[in-house]
Amino acid sequence: MDDIDKGILRVIQEDTRTGYQEIAKRLSIAPSTVHFRIKKLINMGVIERFSAILNLEKMGYMTIAWIGLSCDPDKIDSVADILASFDQIQMVCTASGDHDLLIQIVAKNEKDLWRFINKNIKTISGVEKDFDVSCFLDVYKKTNSIVV
Repeated sequence: MDDIDKGILRVIQEDTRTGYQEIAKRLSIAPSTVHFRIKKLINMGVIERFSAILNLEKMGYMTIAWIGLSCDPDKIDSVADILASFDQIQMVCTASGDHDLLIQIVAKNEKDLWRFINKNIKTISGVEKDFDVSCFLDVYKKTNSIVV
């Protein structure tokens, strides 16, 4: 990956709606170069997808939480796969530390969060009874961008 690729990535991290013409203008390259390079970055797996970042509160999701789960060691992968199938769960990760899995989940409110936990998470075979829930209060930074 060279400086042109990195420049393109910086621009599209700011706003994925930026057109090839505008990217080309900012980087002083031809629009066809932008098109070719983006296609190459997609094929390399550097760009996984283009998506909109939604304001969760304006979409009615007032509760965001991290849940730390401990699992039967033989069932961690199957538990993670089940958790990943739920739309409300934004991220599922294996983790070092006190828990085997960490998940990020969104809910309309705390009552919906606990309803989801009781109905969907506690009932998964392999999930141990004790788990930690930390609800987000104030978000000071939220980004998917990285330094390129």
